[in-house]
Amino acid sequence: MITSEKRSASELGDVEFVVVQLENDRLDSGVLLALLKQVEHGAIRLLDFMLIERLPDGTHRFTEIDSEDFALAGLDLLTPGLVSDEDARHFAATLPPNSLAALVLVEPAWGKQFSRDVRHRGERVLAKHPVPAAVANAVLADALGHTVVRTASRREDTPSLR
Repeated sequence: MITSEKRSASELGDVEFVVVQLENDRLDSGVLLALLKQVEHGAIRLLDFMLIERLPDGTHRFTEIDSEDFALAGLDLLTPGLVSDEDARHFAATLPPNSLAALVLVEPAWGKQFSRDVRHRGERVLAKHPVPAAVANAVLADALGHTVVRTASRREDTPSLR
């Protein structure tokens, strides 16, 4: 668990859970390298990491990853233990039986400074809703498909996207 000293060491901005279903039901270096790349580029701070296993009977098992294990991969968990079993249960329900996923808690780099700047002006962020990449890309493909058709047809009755 986190000591109060470790938790209070720094203030957090907005944080996000990311759930990654793992191929071959094991954590391999690909996920760790992808996280390391984002940390090194300053895009995220890695807060906590947990493995969620959904068993064939629908029950689940959680494995908290030790900070020393991440240090071997060049990663540092800033707030190990922050993800609770309750958080993991929420996401475990979405996994297919007999699968393994990584539950990653990150702080996007821009969020902390943005929240601080907004608060400084006396305002506050009321909501933020991330859209999964698969959904955003499907909408974009659909929109681009309509744009291409509309542009190519050059019909007067075709609505513009402006």
